[in-house]
Amino acid sequence: MAKLRMIFDLDDTLYPEREFALCGFRAAALWAKSALGIDGLDADMTRLLDSGHLGRLFGMVLEERLPGAHTPEHAAALLAAYRNAAAVLQFFPDAEWALQHYGGHGPLGLITDGTHAMQLKKVRALALESRVRHIVYTDALGEGRAFAKPHARSFELMASFLPEPGYRFVYVGDNPAKDFVAPNALGWISVQVVRDGGIHDARRMVPGGAPQHQVRTLTELPQILGV
Repeated sequence: MAKLRMIFDLDDTLYPEREFALCGFRAAALWAKSALGIDGLDADMTRLLDSGHLGRLFGMVLEERLPGAHTPEHAAALLAAYRNAAAVLQFFPDAEWALQHYGGHGPLGLITDGTHAMQLKKVRALALESRVRHIVYTDALGEGRAFAKPHARSFELMASFLPEPGYRFVYVGDNPAKDFVAPNALGWISVQVVRDGGIHDARRMVPGGAPQHQVRTLTELPQILGV
């Protein structure tokens, strides 16, 4: 039997990131209706999200609805309402299976990008701290996004947390623009799960970032890994 240490990404690997965004949009829309008198802002934000504008949609939606009349304070308050929203999340069914299956073979790890407080909220909404031995939040490793993926620091840390002679690390993620550069360089096995409805483009590769394997569901992992 293969001797493996399974390390997972979080967003769109274990649960649908879009659902987290929609929770935040609903909270932001309530603030906008109360403070600005704008109705239905969550639908506009969802449209922008689905058009690939995740990083810019708060400013964009305010410019659409209040052209020339919104302020930086409006955008900050809208973002705060989004970030403070209660998260109600569920695992993908195959992710629930994978955590149970591979959790029975040894300690699991998680490496996740994004604002530390936001990622911690997601982890706690999914009760992952009781199921994963080590969690590395790249945002907590340095100022700004200095150690965000594809930087190797989080992967090197994970390897130091779960060392055992004869074991090989596996990283399972979804985003080829950042998830697989470091594990490939470190000699890990890299696996991309390709899901419908993900926020990020599953085809956007960077040099050195092509996954060694692709699956449509995590229940296919034993066919690749032998366990």
